[in-house]
Amino acid sequence: MRNARGASPRKAILTGLGLVSLSLVLLFFDRNGVHPGPLGQGVIAVAAPIHAGLTGAGRSVHGLWGDYLALRGVREENAELRDRVRSLQEQAARTADLLAENERLRGLLELADRRKDLRLRAARVAGRSNSPYFRVMRIELDVGDATHIEEGMPIIAPGGVVGQIRTLVGARAEVLLVTDPRSAIDVVLEKSRARGVAVGTGEEDRYEARLEYLERAVEAVDGERVLTTGDDGRYPAGLVLGSVIAAGPGEETGPFQSARVRPMVDLGALEEVFVVLGPTGLSPDGTRFEGRDR
Repeated sequence: MRNARGASPRKAILTGLGLVSLSLVLLFFDRNGVHPGPLGQGVIAVAAPIHAGLTGAGRSVHGLWGDYLALRGVREENAELRDRVRSLQEQAARTADLLAENERLRGLLELADRRKDLRLRAARVAGRSNSPYFRVMRIELDVGDATHIEEGMPIIAPGGVVGQIRTLVGARAEVLLVTDPRSAIDVVLEKSRARGVAVGTGEEDRYEARLEYLERAVEAVDGERVLTTGDDGRYPAGLVLGSVIAAGPGEETGPFQSARVRPMVDLGALEEVFVVLGPTGLSPDGTRFEGRDR
């Protein structure tokens, strides 16, 4: 097939090769020492633009190839860096989990060391109720410890009171949290020593309790700690329930005011707790014997 000018590509190639060959022959016979003759100079002048073009094209091809190899190296290096970053992120996540677990276990050990007056058994949090009105937590006990557990026993954590065991089936127990509306605990304000009853609010969006039967003459201060009195026979005296976050006249008229109490324990994030089996007979620091163990 011929091109638009009537000459075939094959003929053009052969013509070009012939011209190159003729140029080489002429240059061979035109040699004059180290300098080319007139004919050679003419050939060089004609061939110079072609040589320059071929040289530039070669350099461009070489540059493109080098850029390709460099880009390929960068991509491989980026892939290695991404893998390295992913590995470091996974390692950091594992380290953060270990640190959080160590912090929780340290808190449990410190609580057990502070309250040597109580016989404690550790338990794992297995789940929480999704009900917007009832605040219940499920815990798992070691099989050997389950035989010593009874309904009504208090549950505590490093921050304070969690609730009490409501039902017990095998090594699983349901815990009624202090913020459940069915929970009522006799309490005393740490500074004023005023007494009241902490009743769970059962609110969907928060863990709180109401401080009821608090005399109007008492000035409840925001941030004041609320402690168990031990009068109800369920919770040992001196356990921290929470802190006062709001105080003021109640909705009802009468001799009492109401206040809100926020638990010291983050009830939505607990993973380990203690079951209080009973007193040991020792003082809280364990330095003296104060009564019989039961």
